Amino acid sequence: MAPAIEAGAVKLLIEVAFKAVQHIDHIRKASLLQSRRRFHRALPASANQQHGSVFATGFFQNLGAEMCRVGREIGVLVPGDIHSPGRAAHIHGLDLHPDIDQQTVGVGLNKGPGLAGGQMTHMGDIVAVSYNRGMNRPYTRAQGLADLLRQRILVLDGAMGTMIQRFKLSEAQYRGERFADFHKDVQGNNELLSLTRADIIRDIHEGYLAAGADLIETNTFGATTVAQDDYQMAHLVREMNLASAQLARTACDKFSTPDKPRFACGALGPTPRTASISPDVNDPGARNIDFEQLRAAYYEQVQSLVEGGVDVLLVETIFDTLNAKAALFAIEEYFEHSGECLPLIISGTVTDASGRVLSGQTVSAFWNSVRHAQPIAVGLNCALGAALMRPYLQELAKAAGDTFISCYPNAGLPNPMSDTGFDETPEVTSRLLHEFAAEGLVNIVGGCCGTTPDHIAAIAKRVADKAPRAWPGQYREDAEQAA
Repeated sequence: MAPAIEAGAVKLLIEVAFKAVQHIDHIRKASLLQSRRRFHRALPASANQQHGSVFATGFFQNLGAEMCRVGREIGVLVPGDIHSPGRAAHIHGLDLHPDIDQQTVGVGLNKGPGLAGGQMTHMGDIVAVSYNRGMNRPYTRAQGLADLLRQRILVLDGAMGTMIQRFKLSEAQYRGERFADFHKDVQGNNELLSLTRADIIRDIHEGYLAAGADLIETNTFGATTVAQDDYQMAHLVREMNLASAQLARTACDKFSTPDKPRFACGALGPTPRTASISPDVNDPGARNIDFEQLRAAYYEQVQSLVEGGVDVLLVETIFDTLNAKAALFAIEEYFEHSGECLPLIISGTVTDASGRVLSGQTVSAFWNSVRHAQPIAVGLNCALGAALMRPYLQELAKAAGDTFISCYPNAGLPNPMSDTGFDETPEVTSRLLHEFAAEGLVNIVGGCCGTTPDHIAAIAKRVADKAPRAWPGQYREDAEQAA
């Protein structure tokens, strides 16, 4: 490859190279354009066959010379992670070690700041660098969570909404004294209860912890400005998330023991507006929100949850993957700005027998479109009961070979004659999740709509003696070597 390359050829090379990096998924348009402009300038030098260095984005500047040297002709080093503006800010040269086996397709990278390890793959004139932070990421909180997940199946709590409904709260009870004169009805705004009826939320948390839950979710499923706009309470979002996180934190601290620590999960749910699904059946191209609006909303929520004391972030009930990507982008952005790094769980929702999320992805496609976030666990929740969820969980467990798997289904199908609104008893739900555990499919189990502390207690008892899912040996060996 000559030192000077025509712009058209450079553009093609860049686009081919980007496809080779599995951890690049969503890149903001502005960042993408900036990085491409930089690569136009850098490629003539990097393409010099007599030159001993290649170029990468600023993300790799601290990896050191020992990571990147191959004794062969090299064209382009593709950045392994430029999915946020800060990571494409600068281009740096990296030396290539001459002692790498010419027959080796990939070479492991030493652990650097923010990395568990990585891999350099050379394909002709293209060198791609990828990395994996998921299993051994230097978390600032819940550092022992990954080890616990290797040791035993952990139990997540059950439904928050189902338990709130049991109290049959009136409009006045939702309002409390503080919002007694609020101009709009607020009944059904469950997130408001963290401010007006903290005692109820506390009791629900403690009920699940007493039942054996290792992880509990904050009462923040709809605590974004986008969702709270429906109640004209968007100005309360930060306060809602802070209060909810503090309630979960206090409950976990109360029940934690040295041999059974408890973890508060900051819940980030979907929003009433979606970035990739039209609200008008007669206008498929219509949208009522964009990515930037969602990113900003999720960023505020993440910031408040972390400041409130959560251990884990949980992006859940995903039916529009682009919405989830906005949440994941906001999380990574907050990590970069704050220096915090919390374990991340991602949970999608298969809505029907098609085996797809509502925005159209299969389970495998869903995983491949969010894996760049390097979650500690990925899973499925809601929409279906455990019996109907089984084939999709099997598909996910097969596809996601390098992370833990979670599953918290509904208590079967809706049943208005049931006290919980769903048809499965604790015995039925726990038996099905026991089968998943016996099959080696799960690392985290719990319940979604219709489940109660009784369901969680039954689930915890049934999986207590089952080994957690172990991914293929190659991934475990890689994680151990990187540690």
